Amino acid sequence: MLSFRPEAWRLLLVVTLMLLVTGCVSRPSEEVLTPRVLKQPLAQEVTVLAATNRKLRSKDDGPLGRRSDKLSFERYRFSVPANRPAASLVYPTVPADPRRQFVVTDHRDLTPSQFSAEIERTVDDDGTVAVFVHGYNYSHQEALFRTAQLGADAETLPPPILFSWPSQASLTGYVADKDEALASRTELTRLLVLISRTRGVKHIVLFAHSMGSLLAIEAVRQLELENQSSTTRKLDIVLAAADIDVDLFLSQLNDIGRLPRPITLLVSKQDRVLGVSSFLGRERPRVGMSDVDDARVVAVAEAHNLRLVDITGISDNDGLGHDRYVNLAKSAGEIKREYESHSETADNAGILVFDAVGHLLTRPPSATAAPYLATTEVNTATYR
Repeated sequence: MLSFRPEAWRLLLVVTLMLLVTGCVSRPSEEVLTPRVLKQPLAQEVTVLAATNRKLRSKDDGPLGRRSDKLSFERYRFSVPANRPAASLVYPTVPADPRRQFVVTDHRDLTPSQFSAEIERTVDDDGTVAVFVHGYNYSHQEALFRTAQLGADAETLPPPILFSWPSQASLTGYVADKDEALASRTELTRLLVLISRTRGVKHIVLFAHSMGSLLAIEAVRQLELENQSSTTRKLDIVLAAADIDVDLFLSQLNDIGRLPRPITLLVSKQDRVLGVSSFLGRERPRVGMSDVDDARVVAVAEAHNLRLVDITGISDNDGLGHDRYVNLAKSAGEIKREYESHSETADNAGILVFDAVGHLLTRPPSATAAPYLATTEVNTATYR
């Protein structure tokens, strides 16, 4: 009779839970990206710009979604239903029902110069653009629709530009996705440089989720090592549920150095997906599960110019506590005002907390953190 260690049983139970939750949701095929002609007027229109290093069937031979050695640029227009709940996303059927479904109404492939021209037209009044980097287990179409949802909910801000990397879009593809994410850092750096050099762009919010956070921080590290400070000094980095080993992350920060703006971490102690990732990494803690009530964590945040935002109080949509970030888009204006109320210095670091209804609260760093600063040391030799 087979026997399992308690740790193996725990892993089996969590993976089974993930399979049950995700198995209840049908995943969209490529057909949802086919533009539809709608008879009734659009309730809300959202334009999404996308850059991807996936192979797109309309351009490349081979299976859709595999890695390409070049960047492709696209523009999609979406019809978004009126009066829908915030953070909700319903894929189109045949025929489409725009009263309750997101529907693609237009698609165009772009050249790099056309892509830059589109950014010029959509850049915020203060020169701000946003880039969204999706996480593990995302297809190209899922990433595009998620970006449209984020853009629709954040009505006061321009929709983010999607960087779509070649995730396997499979629950069992975790290791392959990690390889693909790391292999995509050069393409992401190219995108960030292109946006930075676009006329009118003064500030780039780089927003990444889960494994996309590993890709994002690696791209920033590469930019710094390549002396591309003209790009990195425009960045405001936000990492949601970051699936990064803590020691690796601190090593990356040491290579990057101190940026003009603090790196923001959206964290939650109740994230089952990151719990599985930690288990697979031999119980090595993940950045996205940082405890804002731990004085040692606060001390490290202060030492490395990090802003920790506890979003545990925000509801999730996946039953696993890993996608709480999608419910923050409706608060984008409030978040932006909060950030702008501080200077772009280390004083901007600290602890922020969201309550259960999505209101932003401010909490000062713990006074007990200071003694820990003198004893905090990170051995980064292994990661260089």
